[in-house]
Amino acid sequence: MKKKLLIWMLAGCMAAAMPATVLAAENVEESGTETEAGTAELGDDIYSFQVMFDGDLLKLPMSCDELISMGWQAENPEDLDTMVQTNSYITGVRFVKGNYYISADILNLGINEEPASKCLIGGIEVDASGAVHENIGQKIEPGIAMLPGNIEVGTATIEDIKAAYGEPTDTHEDEVYTVLTYDKDSFQDITLTVYQETGTLLEVDMQNFVEPEDFDPGTVSGETPSIVSDYKEPSALGDDLMDPTVEFMGDLYQLPAPVSAFEANGWVIQDAEEGAYVEGGGLEFIDMMKENQTVRFSVYNFTENAVALSDCFVQELSFATYDPEIIDMKLGGGVTLGVSKDDLKTMAEAKGYVYEAEGDYVNIYKNENSGLDDYLSFWFNSDEDPDKASGITVHHEVLKNS
Repeated sequence: MKKKLLIWMLAGCMAAAMPATVLAAENVEESGTETEAGTAELGDDIYSFQVMFDGDLLKLPMSCDELISMGWQAENPEDLDTMVQTNSYITGVRFVKGNYYISADILNLGINEEPASKCLIGGIEVDASGAVHENIGQKIEPGIAMLPGNIEVGTATIEDIKAAYGEPTDTHEDEVYTVLTYDKDSFQDITLTVYQETGTLLEVDMQNFVEPEDFDPGTVSGETPSIVSDYKEPSALGDDLMDPTVEFMGDLYQLPAPVSAFEANGWVIQDAEEGAYVEGGGLEFIDMMKENQTVRFSVYNFTENAVALSDCFVQELSFATYDPEIIDMKLGGGVTLGVSKDDLKTMAEAKGYVYEAEGDYVNIYKNENSGLDDYLSFWFNSDEDPDKASGITVHHEVLKNS
């Protein structure tokens, strides 16, 4: 089982081979009526994201509870206790019913972190290739697994698939198999694998990562997260320009600072809907006003669950010569607009910081490995004074006590 994050969207999932089963001949015959009824229910549209497997109509997305109610059980029950962050998914969770297995992608589209058991099944893999997993391979007899358009796992050929669905979005062929991909959108696709040895469809992998019509994303807790309540307003600027304490419009903040700290100093959120929130780990852009000045902030939720805007964090502040004079900012050591390139270089070298000068910008990082977690960016207007900073951006996204 693997965890994956959706940044709408990253691609990739883990395929898992299934254990074996051999169905008695009399059971194959009994499944005929069910298959005919199931085929009618499936329809012809490949993008309905449905598969009829062992008499169960599996339609993506579906809840874990719905799959379990059909008699499918997690091969490893502890997998369903795995916490899944919002906008992320886990792969390779195997479910078993009788002698058959499927592999599922479990998806959290809600606003709070949830156990896998409370999430959606957004992807399903059916493998009839007989591939071995833990010394067992799965064999799916004819009539057991059906796709829309009367495409049968184990017997359908490439010609059958194309006749039912048309030319695929993409085709990959090698010595072992031909892979046909029907792609509707990001994370809405069906991959059909036809093995060269048999000339038949033996693997189906489909994903449909969309919200169901009746989807409940969850609720926002009214409790203030501890990382917000633990925030302490700093008492003074330090002497280090990279210190996270910043003076902004006369008030001190230690970045990242909660929105509530700005509100305590007179900033008011503008044009936000009542009950506005940011999902777990999410980002939102808000406008705030103080003393008739409106500033746009990007605010981040540092928790796994949805929180009110006031409980999100501001990581970045900036201002420039074109802003009204009332919007001022000072860094540690009193660094502000008008600082020279030479002074910046001297201060950075004295602290052992990484210093980059490129075009009209000077960027300072704590070290080569800090990436973009902590940095300063100074803009020099070459049309005015190319040696005096005309704009400053300060960015700190790691809590000092974390």
